[in-house]
Amino acid sequence: MSGKNSDSKLQQKPMHGSSKAKGCSHLRLGNFCKMFPDLPTWADEYKIKDQCEAEVVAGLLGGANGIMHDINSDSPDSSIPAAYTFFSQFVDHDITLDTASNLHGKQIDNEAVSKLPNLRSASLDLDCVYGFGPDASPFLYDQFQPGRMLIGSKNNSNDLPRNSDGRALIGDPRNDENIFVSQLQLLFLRFHNRRIIGRSFEDAQTDVRYHYQYIVWNDFLKRICDEDIYNFASAQIGKKDYPKCKLVDKCHRICMPVEFSVAAYRFGHTLVRSQYPANAQYPVIDLFDERFGTEGFSPTPSSLTVDWRFLLDVEECHDYVKSKAFDHLMADELIKMPDPIVGRFASDGDRSLAFRNLLRGYALGLPSGQSVATALADKGYSIDPAQKLKFSEIPGWNCIEKDIHRRLENHTPLFLYLMREAGVINGGKRLGPVGSAILLEVFATMLLNCDSFLKDKNWEPDPCVAGDDGLVLADIVRYVNQ
Repeated sequence: MSGKNSDSKLQQKPMHGSSKAKGCSHLRLGNFCKMFPDLPTWADEYKIKDQCEAEVVAGLLGGANGIMHDINSDSPDSSIPAAYTFFSQFVDHDITLDTASNLHGKQIDNEAVSKLPNLRSASLDLDCVYGFGPDASPFLYDQFQPGRMLIGSKNNSNDLPRNSDGRALIGDPRNDENIFVSQLQLLFLRFHNRRIIGRSFEDAQTDVRYHYQYIVWNDFLKRICDEDIYNFASAQIGKKDYPKCKLVDKCHRICMPVEFSVAAYRFGHTLVRSQYPANAQYPVIDLFDERFGTEGFSPTPSSLTVDWRFLLDVEECHDYVKSKAFDHLMADELIKMPDPIVGRFASDGDRSLAFRNLLRGYALGLPSGQSVATALADKGYSIDPAQKLKFSEIPGWNCIEKDIHRRLENHTPLFLYLMREAGVINGGKRLGPVGSAILLEVFATMLLNCDSFLKDKNWEPDPCVAGDDGLVLADIVRYVNQ
């Protein structure tokens, strides 16, 4: 990290870039909305009486020892490299940030949802990396080398840049929640610093964004989405009537649907393992490991610098761990989250990410999974609204009071529905049809309405970055480490 610069003129020299963004401007933040504003809420269908009853149901399903708690680590592995768990988190932090809704509040109506600010731009512009650009976020950039991202800390050159309190100097503080997403942030900082060689800041930023967006659509979504739904979306993406859901207003502003942000895109939570390898010396560490002080929002010890070969298919014949299955089960680490994540005085319920997801779904008035499946089938997706999700086969399901589990089987909270769909319909290997359709609608909207590689017909991934089979996340690792 750069020290103080005694040349006052150099300190004041502007680093241009933030004023020339195109498309969605990459500066304007947005709002949340409903993808299906005309559907009744899950709470109305289930006949939830009040907030207290909603918390009881959320506790039965997502609390400690609840239906979604993978107490015995029964959830199998998927076939997807574990690094994509953290890439999904990284992408989420690039496009959504809700700091205004109340987890324990009463259910709010559609108008109130539409007024919730989204503090990230819904444009896959990497604002979690670039902030508002060198002019407006100068603390992210090297003052000696205009346009270059700061990397490294006082004690570890393989860490994020940090202030004297150990806080990461990055575009979104959530990308320091754990060492793996922190090191993924570092990967993209380094990718930018390689791509800026011989380019202006603006050209390098566009180049990095396009490579990133290409990976999101052609690698990440292709791996995690239902194959038939992904192929349908890819074939439709150039047609005027796709996406099917209208998420752009007359002023060309994209809203972020809560069906996506509060339910469908939270699939990454079910992929989390309790333990991961960091490198050859530390092949087993907890996600939030108190032994090393890696509970989040703190410096990464140099000894725990992540070797992505252990989490991603970077090298042939090098073993790597996989993510957990796409299903309704969540690792113990996420059911009992530590103080740095949730605060010292958090209740047992609030320490569970599954509980929080379900309760936030109630508070923001999400529809049931069954209603969303019907709505998407009506829009032309190959989805069976009557698909059987075999709830009675879930251990402990029939121990829930009969009236409750019967109502849940017919009116399932969207988050639980989508995760169970993935486990049953696609055997835990990828998302189910309904979850996939929601994701593809939103990502297609962002890519088609903002400055993106899809709108630049002359752009192709750099063959010096991409592999023989096209550009994937592992190629970024290989390129940065050359």
